[in-house]
Amino acid sequence: MISHKADKITEEILRNHGDVTLCADIFYVNGEKFFHTISRKIQFHTVAPIKTRGKTTILRETKAIRGLYEARGFNMSDIHADQEFACIQQEILPTNLNIAAADDHVHEIERSIQTVKEQVQCLFRGLPFQVVPRAIIRAMVENAVKGLNNFPVKNGISQTLSPRTIMTGRLSLDYSKLLIEFRAYTQVFEDNNATNTNKARTTVAIALNPTGNE
Repeated sequence: MISHKADKITEEILRNHGDVTLCADIFYVNGEKFFHTISRKIQFHTVAPIKTRGKTTILRETKAIRGLYEARGFNMSDIHADQEFACIQQEILPTNLNIAAADDHVHEIERSIQTVKEQVQCLFRGLPFQVVPRAIIRAMVENAVKGLNNFPVKNGISQTLSPRTIMTGRLSLDYSKLLIEFRAYTQVFEDNNATNTNKARTTVAIALNPTGNE
């Protein structure tokens, strides 16, 4: 459920931080490609698995993230990225695209990628599997980003609201209620329109990420 209190606080933030600067890049984990962004000040991270890193993909993902911020009332004034994003410069106007020099990088996004990969490495070391499917790799990256968004940021625009709350209106997750550990084997109830038969009511599964539903 969306917190109305969080929404009202976000409206107050808009007056002072309505213009957003986004940093974006693409990174790999075990051969899987991910489109990654982080906003300055808000420090909200996003990640999306992608199949290609061509212009169509970059443009689609960039517009999706811009739409996410605009839906919350923010104006994406600038995007900072490397040379790979130059192909979409005209298509994303009036948002200004700042391209880093050929031998330079956007420091915020590079640090964010390094942090995400470190979190993924920690999860990876705890897995009991000899072979890790793509679905679990993607879930580990998503898990890392959700964790970063779930707590207030030291140099962010709020010392009490997490980036997740600012961008979604939802309060941070209560980790004491997340009783099932990532990668745990589980039996999940599945409504298969079962009647009075011996057909199984559950499905064997592996726990990945929380849905946000308490």
